[in-house]
Amino acid sequence: MQILIHSLPLVLGIILSYFFWRHNTDLFLIYLVLSLVVIFLGKDRKTETWIFIYGLIAGFIVETIGTEVSGYQKFTQPDLLGIPYWLVVSWGYGFVLMKRIGFIIKNNSPW
Repeated sequence: MQILIHSLPLVLGIILSYFFWRHNTDLFLIYLVLSLVVIFLGKDRKTETWIFIYGLIAGFIVETIGTEVSGYQKFTQPDLLGIPYWLVVSWGYGFVLMKRIGFIIKNNSPW
């Protein structure tokens, strides 16, 4: 049940991406606010903030390699180096959610 509850932000993110993918700034702000709410409603704010930042950096590197270095992907509305801003934030958001789901699987608690 805990996995289902903590997967709801992921489902919400997918739905929002579907509806707002043509509006990069709106989707960026939505993901940023959603990420901050998820982190600050949790009990492990400091660790999850660092995980979020790590996810931002990792996502930026992966997406930059995909668009600028190897060219295996291209976005219809890029913002920076061929990448929509919101996509990098969604990486950070995903890292935090995966941390919580991993803890639930291991400890039956996201903390």
